Amino acid sequence: MSPLQRTPAGSARPVALLSAVLVGLLAGGMLLIEVVLLPFWRSVPPEEFRRWFTANAPRIRALMVPLGAAAGTVSVATAVSEASGSRRPGPASLTAAAATLGVVAVTVAVNEPANARFTGGALTDTGTRDLLGTWARWHHLRVALGIVAAVAAAWALGRRP
Repeated sequence: MSPLQRTPAGSARPVALLSAVLVGLLAGGMLLIEVVLLPFWRSVPPEEFRRWFTANAPRIRALMVPLGAAAGTVSVATAVSEASGSRRPGPASLTAAAATLGVVAVTVAVNEPANARFTGGALTDTGTRDLLGTWARWHHLRVALGIVAAVAAAWALGRRP
């Protein structure tokens, strides 16, 4: 059966495929930030980091925020579509949805407010270093949740008829 064909439960398979793709892209984007941008940010003086971040954060945000919102929405839709079919949502779909929503929650509660402070112009160099350390710790959690979500979404897709 093609990944885009309907299952007897309706359109659950295409939604699961879209979930796996979007969650995978989200995890990949966060991993890129983890292994490329975060080491760069930590390597430059705080004033230079704030300048770079102020100039470039809007482009990162313009990609990552809609991607996170879409991944969260579609991963939840996958679990819901399973629940509306002939079976209960599987543990993989529920894990993918929960982990993706965890990424969104950490982003909204911690990382986005920190991003606003980085660009607000009121941080000292020490304040910038401290806040970047906090931002990084929470980002590590987002990366871990994103990887869990991507693996679970792929697993859920692979287990569909």
